[in-house]
Amino acid sequence: MSDANPAQGAGESDGPDLAARLRDMSPERLAEEVISVWEEVLKVEGELATARQRARALEMELEARESDGSARARVAELEEGMRVAESRIVQMELLLENERARRADIEEGGGQDRFEELQGENSRLLRSEEEHVMLILDMEGQLERLVAELEGLKNRSSQ
Repeated sequence: MSDANPAQGAGESDGPDLAARLRDMSPERLAEEVISVWEEVLKVEGELATARQRARALEMELEARESDGSARARVAELEEGMRVAESRIVQMELLLENERARRADIEEGGGQDRFEELQGENSRLLRSEEEHVMLILDMEGQLERLVAELEGLKNRSSQ
């Protein structure tokens, strides 16, 4: 609207004053004012639509950033899982390599020396076990003798 518009600030004036001013206007001037106000309303509606579009675009960008954050967390989680799996693979490869070396030693006859060493160790452990069993049996016999003597002493003292 132009500065010379008598209807400008109509919200501030009373209804009868506005009606009187509009009656005093020529039909051409009234048509110009209506068209001017109509164009201003269209302009404000366009600005409102643009503002709504900008707000929706900002909301979508915010949602994208939030989902991007969770996607980043998921990527970091997957990368950590991959690092753990890779270290496990390296560990398993070392175990496989050690087992292959051990089997190669056995096949080359180096395993025969180890076998004889283990048989000697087994014999020593069996002798040690026999000695321990004999010792335990001897101790059980002595314990039974002591228990019998204690019961005899108890019976004699209670009489």
